[in-house]
Amino acid sequence: MHKKVSTNHYPFKDFKPHGLVEFYQREHVLLTTATGPFNEEIIDAHSFMQKDYINKLSADYGQWFELVEFENSCMATPGALEKLMVYFVELRRKGIAPAKTALVIKEGLEGGSLLSDTYCNLYKRAGMVMNVFKSKTAALNWLAEEPVTELAC
Repeated sequence: MHKKVSTNHYPFKDFKPHGLVEFYQREHVLLTTATGPFNEEIIDAHSFMQKDYINKLSADYGQWFELVEFENSCMATPGALEKLMVYFVELRRKGIAPAKTALVIKEGLEGGSLLSDTYCNLYKRAGMVMNVFKSKTAALNWLAEEPVTELAC
């Protein structure tokens, strides 16, 4: 699977998702671009659109990694953040969560200074390993390092 998948193609029911999430696979890494701000419905769209990729990554590689690069804003409603954590817990329960996740929150990104710690705590509560970076290069370098067992941020 090397084509880009987008939440723009999600068949929403009543309320349109706010935000956009696009992703594609490069070997054992899922590269994601998340353009905020985000509401709860975008989390539904994201989890629905991502499930086939995650199942394939888990089947093909066992251990896989994710890089999430935020654009425009990383702001999210409290409901969206809670729903995201529930999704992460479910991935862990099924044994298909990423081994490590790198978030790229560039300097000056809307909500970056407010939500970096929030995202760290969310991943920690879900029992997942992640770290926040200012650049995509630094994030990719961290993902390529030996596995870590604890949250790095």
